[in-house]
Amino acid sequence: MMRNRISRTFPLLSLLIAFVASPAFAQGGSVTRIEQNDPSITYSGNWYSNASSLHSGGDATLTNARGAMATITFTGTGITWIGVSDPWSGLANVYIDGRLQVIDSYSDTGRYQQPLFAVRGLASGPHKLSIEITHERGPHTDGSWIWIDAFDIENGSGVPGGVTAAAGRIEENHPALIYTGRWYSNANPAYSGGNTVLATDAGARVSITFNGTGIAWIAYRDEWSGFARIYVDGELKTTIDTYLSPSQVQVVPYRVDGLSSGAHTLTIEATGTHNESSKGSWVWLDAFDVFK
Repeated sequence: MMRNRISRTFPLLSLLIAFVASPAFAQGGSVTRIEQNDPSITYSGNWYSNASSLHSGGDATLTNARGAMATITFTGTGITWIGVSDPWSGLANVYIDGRLQVIDSYSDTGRYQQPLFAVRGLASGPHKLSIEITHERGPHTDGSWIWIDAFDIENGSGVPGGVTAAAGRIEENHPALIYTGRWYSNANPAYSGGNTVLATDAGARVSITFNGTGIAWIAYRDEWSGFARIYVDGELKTTIDTYLSPSQVQVVPYRVDGLSSGAHTLTIEATGTHNESSKGSWVWLDAFDVFK
């Protein structure tokens, strides 16, 4: 196995609101409006409905519950999250195909049907956008509420039921993956597909839903790596010490075989802890190999 020293310099996350005017977005192609109750959107945690003629379709949903999440799977080349921005709005972790951006949805006055986040130029095909509520406030807000009013999808539509990974190599940006907590992207040609993600906060998770009888977690391991918990179909299976000296790329910290044929879920959870030799608690995800 090839060994390689990986740069450990990670840029600070920027806190921003991506305000994008709808007419400019529409220039990229056809736009489909998906309301907050569309079957392509899944919610976890406690969300509250709010009816108003100011919302798209007359209704929106909101929450300030830490860990609550809204996830939309879609095909298309772009997507815009439409919500409410006001003096009580807070921060959210937004993932698009495994890439994290922290969004501050605050504004000094109430603004309805606001574009809170937008991305364009995606490859045609399935993608996943997740919005995770952190119950955190920016420097000016009086609350931590996050609103979902609608989504605008460019050149595509929602995918009810989401995406399940099939047999083969699954990279860290595959739409079958769901991230919670803060996972940071790191690029290096030594990684599978040239990119990986890593987390150090206790409770940060990545889950993959797959069809197969086995799966292997592909990772980078080094002198700053820590402990990770492994769950299969919701059951805690083991805790893995990912520390390794000297470092190695594309190694397999965990593999499971002999599962019943069909859909399963594997979850990796960072614990925020490490052994006495390690200098840190990072947990890395490079890819998965799914077996028939």
